[in-house]
Amino acid sequence: MERREYRVAPLLLSECSCEHILEGNADDEIRKRMEEVIALEAPIRRDLLYKRVINSFGLQKVGSRLLRKMNEIASSLSFDTTEESATVFHCGGEDFHRPTPDSSIRYSYQIPYSEAASCILYLLENGDKSSYTQKELKKLFMDEMGYLKDGSKIRELFSNALKDPRIRKNKAGRILK
Repeated sequence: MERREYRVAPLLLSECSCEHILEGNADDEIRKRMEEVIALEAPIRRDLLYKRVINSFGLQKVGSRLLRKMNEIASSLSFDTTEESATVFHCGGEDFHRPTPDSSIRYSYQIPYSEAASCILYLLENGDKSSYTQKELKKLFMDEMGYLKDGSKIRELFSNALKDPRIRKNKAGRILK
């Protein structure tokens, strides 16, 4: 496991109306931008992917009509996907995590469970103990990912990451190196 810097895909900002997109006039450009974001930011949850692309067109949010259009375009992409609590797009070979100290880039609910699991594995591999309690590991996880406060979304991210089959536990519930 390794640690990498989180980078946001540098999409060219342009103005485009919702109606223009819904009419299908921007399908090729949307597909191209989705591919750029996935190639740089994967693994990436579907909602964050859509947000990045829609914001690059000067629009603020993905409403129900745009969501159908975005789903239609995303279904034609050739990237692997997994289902966690949402669809996650992958670009291959993603056994790494990317700390996000600036919460304006990615919130905890935008981080795929698989990436959080990679962070836990990184901590285990690089830690000085042979096993950790969940409380000890959660503190290390929060420090590594740049979270100052524990909240329900961070607890959800951490507990779902612990379900990853790559993470081993003993009978006492300690997480093993």
